[in-house]
Amino acid sequence: MTLTKRRQLETLLKAGLHKKQIAEQLGVCLATIYNELKRGTCEQRKRLYDVYGDFKGYKTFSTYSADMAEYKYRLNQSSHGAPLKIGNDFAIVREIERRVVDGKISPCAALGEIKRQGQFRTTISKTTLYRYIRSGYIFTRITMQDVSLKKHHRQHATVKRPPRGTSIEQRPAEIAGRISFGHWEMDCVLGRKYSKDTLLTFTERLTRYEIIFKMPDHKAATIVRYVNKLEKRFGKNFRKVFKSITVDNGSEFSDFAALEKSIYGGKRTSVFYCHPYTSCERGSNERLNREIRRLIPKGTDLSTISDEKIRGVEDWVNHYPREIFGYATSAEKFEEQLRAIAA
Repeated sequence: MTLTKRRQLETLLKAGLHKKQIAEQLGVCLATIYNELKRGTCEQRKRLYDVYGDFKGYKTFSTYSADMAEYKYRLNQSSHGAPLKIGNDFAIVREIERRVVDGKISPCAALGEIKRQGQFRTTISKTTLYRYIRSGYIFTRITMQDVSLKKHHRQHATVKRPPRGTSIEQRPAEIAGRISFGHWEMDCVLGRKYSKDTLLTFTERLTRYEIIFKMPDHKAATIVRYVNKLEKRFGKNFRKVFKSITVDNGSEFSDFAALEKSIYGGKRTSVFYCHPYTSCERGSNERLNREIRRLIPKGTDLSTISDEKIRGVEDWVNHYPREIFGYATSAEKFEEQLRAIAA
């Protein structure tokens, strides 16, 4: 029923036509007429006068008002809310849920990867996605608990003792600016309390590419041994791929001379030490360590984790779609840099 038809209905009722006749003239079913009468019926007052023209009072009666019916119709429509931006394309909903629940990535990363691949014609914004998740009606397998990691406040450097080697204060500005490839951050991820097995993680600052080793302990000599293994893996390109490594002041990284010395002779890289208690100076490494914890929770006995599982975690981290790269992956960006070196 439009406003025009409502006015026609009002006129036909005043003319005394039967409701069935009105329905035929307006081209609607009889039930529509009854529903419309229910919506638009209101109480009105009529002034009464005697035979001499003097005012006697008011008479109240029920009648249909097209304006009242239109007002109630608009009011009811306003409570329905805007239509879903996702429309009826619930295939994209199921795909986002599959990537978040099974692929263990954030809803934002799943949405960005889908947009980048052009898999669906329907698109929604990140804000709309999280609003749908928060409502709990559209995404039934995802909750706000799946919206990953908490933000951490940046720490301020507190110099309480000199570093074990070259201070981060002497690190070139281009490394801090992330404008060149080959600058890494290194750290240890510990397992269950009192257990020796440890993960040694490397994060490339430009591409956020991650390398993970499982070690039997986190002694300084063991760290050097695994850096030597890494040098053997990359061979003659090691100096181009690992121009610098930034570490914290833990005792496991204390043998800076051995870390910098190549197994083939000469210097293989430059090692820089953060200020004590300032993990934010290795922000990329700390951030990806938290992602590793999503698959290997804190307190896990690392002796029960196989090397194959570690490679799976490394592969998951490196193939995670990242918003900073337009939802490309670190693996793609790292391969681009290696091709540039080989060219």
